[in-house]
Amino acid sequence: MMHTHSPMQSAYRENTTLLQNLYRPVILPPELIGQAAPCDIFSARGALVVKTGSVISQRAHELMQPQHIYCQAEQAHHISTFDPIEELKRVSLALADLSERAVRGTLVTSDELIALARQVLEVWFLDADACLGFARLSKFGAPSVCHEIHTALLAAELASAHGFKHDMIENVIGAALTMNLAKLALHDEMFNLEGYPSTDMRQEMRTHPTESALILRGIGKLSEHWIDAVASHHENINGSGYPAGLKGTSIALPARMLRVADTLAARLTGRKVRPPQHCNMHYARGDINHWVTHVFGADLSRLDSSLCHTLLRVLSRFPPGSLVRLSNNELAVVTRRMPDQTSTPRTVYAVSDTHGKPLPTPCVRRIRARDCEIRAYAHDALPKLIGVDWQKAWGYGY
Repeated sequence: MMHTHSPMQSAYRENTTLLQNLYRPVILPPELIGQAAPCDIFSARGALVVKTGSVISQRAHELMQPQHIYCQAEQAHHISTFDPIEELKRVSLALADLSERAVRGTLVTSDELIALARQVLEVWFLDADACLGFARLSKFGAPSVCHEIHTALLAAELASAHGFKHDMIENVIGAALTMNLAKLALHDEMFNLEGYPSTDMRQEMRTHPTESALILRGIGKLSEHWIDAVASHHENINGSGYPAGLKGTSIALPARMLRVADTLAARLTGRKVRPPQHCNMHYARGDINHWVTHVFGADLSRLDSSLCHTLLRVLSRFPPGSLVRLSNNELAVVTRRMPDQTSTPRTVYAVSDTHGKPLPTPCVRRIRARDCEIRAYAHDALPKLIGVDWQKAWGYGY
């Protein structure tokens, strides 16, 4: 018997077939110029740029430099073995070590801290979506360290969207990585609290911006922008913050950026007494002002609202790492944004079927109208997915 399929069914079948392969960005090394391409190379929009076996010309190399290029995940090692997620894990270990040494008074150099900030800048630049998503979903170090790295990645998005050059983005990243330098152990203790912090803990916490900045100043040779952002990252736009009660534009822009990124990172990941932010689809589909108010809530009066708008605009209403329910009722994680100014979700990684059972082979779905759409947020289902290898969602770990 001959079976026929509706146009929508055919489109869905095509979408599923074409996207079985995961793609990840790579950096084309100069030594490949004039050589045969070891695998297919694609543009950020999915167009085939160089076919396997074709010679990579100088002209082709120049055209590929300003933008990310992609390869199938299983073939990407032929071009580059750089793995930004593994790099984030290394950063977490190094940051924990540096912080412990700094608090003990053991020698920590500015070169070490700058190198760490530059490392995060490099991995964010190569694959921001993978870094943001993995930092949101995975615990790859102590909670305090993971939070600083997540904040650094969000701050990089915000600083880049604001037009900061690489050296200033690096300073903002460095400030995020060291903002709690003096009190990482206390942050971990508060993260794991079953109840609310004591008065003594809250008073001790209020000293951490000043103490962290003093440690950094003692290390020397760090940008004043970096140190000031650390000292002021708990100042509020309405003057209610600490330690100096600064208000409005008397708080430097990098510090205001850090405050916004720090707040959003805390809301997205939560802690024992405060679950992660569970967004509402009603607000996600509405006006951007309502969306910003929904996400930041009461904190909005204390933050630079223009920066809140900017950050949510570049992240989209479904940032990488968002767990969602699809129109076919599968459970999936948002993996990549569209490579343009809209920052809308482009692809998701489906991990469980319509009955909640893990898919034997998780697969990529493209988000597009009349094919596969996001119908709901599903972060309350995250505890059921502890065994998922999130690295593979972005094409790494093969």
